[in-house]
Amino acid sequence: MDEPEFRPISAQPSAPVKKDRTKLIIIFIIILLLLGGFFLFQRANNAPEEDVTEEQLVISTEEPSPTPEEEEISPTVAADEEEETPTPIPTTGVVSSRKELNVQVLNGSGEAGVAGTGQSFLKDLGYKTVITGNADNFNYEGATVKIKSSRSSYLEDIVGDLDDKYTVNDETGTLGSSSEFDVQIIIGS
Repeated sequence: MDEPEFRPISAQPSAPVKKDRTKLIIIFIIILLLLGGFFLFQRANNAPEEDVTEEQLVISTEEPSPTPEEEEISPTVAADEEEETPTPIPTTGVVSSRKELNVQVLNGSGEAGVAGTGQSFLKDLGYKTVITGNADNFNYEGATVKIKSSRSSYLEDIVGDLDDKYTVNDETGTLGSSSEFDVQIIIGS
C-alpha cells in the first residue's frame, strides 16, 4: 500500500492564496469606491440652503403705479427694458418705524418651521425685512429679543408685537453695532 506523501508546509505551493488575496483586495476597493460615491451623491442632494447675507439681501423699490389717465397701454413689453437695480438695505441711519428694521428670527426650539412661522407673523404685522435661521442651540424657552443699542427705542413696541403670539422673556440682549441685523428674535419652545 502506498503511503501518502507528506511535504513540509514550506514546500507546498502558495500561489493560490496570493491570487485569492488580490481578488479580495480589489473587491474591497471597489466596494469602498461605490460606498464613497453613494455618500457623496446623498450629501450633494441633501445640502442645506445657505444663509442669506446682507450683501445678498435687497429691497425692491417700486415706483407708484400710474393713474388710468397717465397709463399707456402696450400689448407687449420691450425686451430691451432694463430691470431696476435694487438697493441694499441700510443697517445704520435713521429708521422712521420699527417695521423698517432688519429683523432676524432664529429657531431656538429645534422644532421645524418655528422661525418661518415667526417670520410670517412679523411680515403680517408689516415688518419688511425678516430673515430666518437657526439659533446657536435649541434650548431656548419663550421668545428672546436682542437689539442694537442704537435701536433700543423700538424695543417696547417690538415686545408688544411679539406678546400677541409668544411669551417674551423679560431679559433682553444687546447686539453689537457691527451686526447686520437691528433686531434678533430667538423663538424657543
